[in-house]
Amino acid sequence: MKVSIISASHRHNSQSKKVSEFIFHNLLRLHSNLDLFSIDLAESSLPLWSPDKKNGEGIWGETWSSISENFNNSDGFILIVPEYGGMATPAAKNLFLLCGNGEFSHKPGLIVSVSSGNGGAYPIAELRSSSYKNTHIMWIPENIIIRNVEEFNPGSHGKNIPDWLDRRIDYVLNLLLAYASNMKPLREKVNRKDFGNGM
Repeated sequence: MKVSIISASHRHNSQSKKVSEFIFHNLLRLHSNLDLFSIDLAESSLPLWSPDKKNGEGIWGETWSSISENFNNSDGFILIVPEYGGMATPAAKNLFLLCGNGEFSHKPGLIVSVSSGNGGAYPIAELRSSSYKNTHIMWIPENIIIRNVEEFNPGSHGKNIPDWLDRRIDYVLNLLLAYASNMKPLREKVNRKDFGNGM
């Protein structure tokens, strides 16, 4: 089984990247046989979607084709998204515009929101309401919010992060993998040729 982990911050060496690296290693601790693909949208510097993407030139050639192929081969997704001004990041929203060829189609996704303070809920609400229509990603009912993320240090968190968060993360990661495994047969019934986009 393959899972893609996406850090959606615009900042290099961000807290989102730190969390994505923790999740990467935590998944391997839970299930050592997983195939994991990790991408940091700050480092990949993908342009905003434009009709030029159809030409397959420049970054839309080999670079995007490799990313798209990894997504196509994935059975589940974890999106780590910081809260920017009470919203999901532009990079996160742009990614859903770029993935128009069924990369996410009928596959489970987990939203992990991070905040430097006590926020973090708004990106989850935004992504649940607007990212699924044409991508057909299926966000699982659970999510994770890591508040006061600068204090996030599994096993030795700062005083503003509850100890139970580590157990909840393990629980939700295992749940995502169960969804990913059980949704594979569902995709055999998907008809993207006639119904590639939502209504």
